[in-house]
Amino acid sequence: MKVNVSKKQIIACVLIVILAAAMGCVGLYGLSSRASDSGVKLVQDMQLQSILNTAGSGAVDAYVAAEKAAVTKQVRDAGGNMKAVREATAKVEVEARAKAEELGIGAVDLSAIDTKPLAAALNTMVDAQTVYYAEEARAQEAYIENYQATAEVDTSAMTDDSGAEASMEQAVDMSGFVATEEMVRLQGGVDEAYLVLCEEIKVVFPALTDDILQSLKPTITAVMAEQKDTFEKQYDRAITASNTDTGMFGWILRQARTLALSAIGMVILALAVFFYEPLVKKMGVPRLIIGMFFVLLCLLALILGLSLPTQLGNTLVRLGMNGVLVLSMLPGIQCGISLNLGMPIGIIGGLFGGLLCIELGFGGIFGFLFACVVGIAISAVTGVLYGMLLNRLKGDEMGVTTYVGFSIVSLMCIAWLVMPFKSPIMKWPLGPGLRTTIGLQSAYKHVLNNFLSFEVFGVVIPTGLLLFFALCCFLMWLFLRSKTGIAMSAVGANPRFAAATGIDVDKMRILGTTLSTMVAAVGIIVYGQSYGFMQLYQAPRQMGFLAASAILLGGASTTRAKISHVVIGTFLFQGVLTLGMPVANALIPGSTISETLRILISNGIIIYALTKSGGANRG
Repeated sequence: MKVNVSKKQIIACVLIVILAAAMGCVGLYGLSSRASDSGVKLVQDMQLQSILNTAGSGAVDAYVAAEKAAVTKQVRDAGGNMKAVREATAKVEVEARAKAEELGIGAVDLSAIDTKPLAAALNTMVDAQTVYYAEEARAQEAYIENYQATAEVDTSAMTDDSGAEASMEQAVDMSGFVATEEMVRLQGGVDEAYLVLCEEIKVVFPALTDDILQSLKPTITAVMAEQKDTFEKQYDRAITASNTDTGMFGWILRQARTLALSAIGMVILALAVFFYEPLVKKMGVPRLIIGMFFVLLCLLALILGLSLPTQLGNTLVRLGMNGVLVLSMLPGIQCGISLNLGMPIGIIGGLFGGLLCIELGFGGIFGFLFACVVGIAISAVTGVLYGMLLNRLKGDEMGVTTYVGFSIVSLMCIAWLVMPFKSPIMKWPLGPGLRTTIGLQSAYKHVLNNFLSFEVFGVVIPTGLLLFFALCCFLMWLFLRSKTGIAMSAVGANPRFAAATGIDVDKMRILGTTLSTMVAAVGIIVYGQSYGFMQLYQAPRQMGFLAASAILLGGASTTRAKISHVVIGTFLFQGVLTLGMPVANALIPGSTISETLRILISNGIIIYALTKSGGANRG
């Protein structure tokens, strides 16, 4: 393949590669130095300094308290009242703190003392805490798994008004978590290690009492091990508490991982610059930008200490659970009705199938297949009627499908309140009507996700979910290459030519519309089994826009689409959303920027997709 590269591209690539090489060398040096004696000693010295600083403040407080007690006794022996006591103690406190500073009480230089016994006690304490937090994390994960498997979780906080999920993680109430026997035993070991550390601290500060050291325990232990600790976290805690200047070597140690990962990102950027023209020709500018943004999010997740395997696993789950819904757009585009924004018609059919599955008490894979069959049957009927409507309104499909999709959702908001279902899982506890969110624990929750799932390098592969999505794609591929599928695609490409060759245009449009609606019914059932819940009322309203955005992002137009557009678009769309929120939360902790970013990303992609509604086929 011949690549046309300009001089500017070459110069830019060379500069980027040189910068990447420099950053990579410094980063690798820092990573190797972390495990060296000098690196370990640097962090240990900062921890020791912070501990002694904390203990020193306690020693100063003890000295001041002794001086205040002495002057209080003198004033009272002289017959002074409470006012005189307060004035005398206030004055002596200032003098005592100044005296303590002059005498060097509470201040210690590590080079002036023998730190070996103190360092040994510190290491014992850190090891004990590390083991305890590992057990605590294991126990909490077990509790969360059990909670998610048995509890009826309120998902209102996890979804926006459109019903699009804001997070793959369910909110778990940890108030019922109780320390295990092993945790209690390990905590005893932590307490014993702290007592040993206190004895070494008292060697440096004899004025400290056991009561003072116990009161200082939260502050002292705060600079040691924590759950999911990293070198960066240890370094930040230690340097903040010790208030020391570690110089360039310390900065390199702290930023080593960031520099190494940034070097990888720079290399990827250099390749993107070098192969810019063929990449743009093959992918298009939007997909190239979003693809690079996805790579950037992956690198930021690693830099910020997030679990990238977990996020990639969530991305795969989102790919499988949303893929079938996006696939339902393909036959609508191919048959000539453009983007099927009336997809909620099929979604309603799938929701009916799920409700009947719960009402009849079916579960497992049989319940899932039952819901699919019922959903397909209902959506086949409604799809034919919907297709007949679109045939009578040719030329206005985009507006009609949007109106129909919104209307059916609004109509069903009334219908859900009068449906004669009896299952307590679905009905409101008081009054008629169905719940907004219905759990699928007793039906078919995760039947595909858990089927043959396995883990690779920490990434959980939802084998069953991906296989089902692949099966749907394969069946759609076979249909589009059948005689009927080719005729349907011909109608979408050029209806006048298709009619001239004897193809019934209206019939093919109804077929494509019905097939799109039927696939959407299956898609919402797949989505629900993966999400763990069905959501009624306003939830399906925007799903058509999300699916349309994904397939257009993948490279489709409103007149041509392929299976590859479905897969690529869904992966990019869901991948950016999956990684964007946790990265934003890590960058600005305690803010609501992740929700803002999610809205900006999702709606920004929708806007881009809609601007492509008149674009030419780039197949």
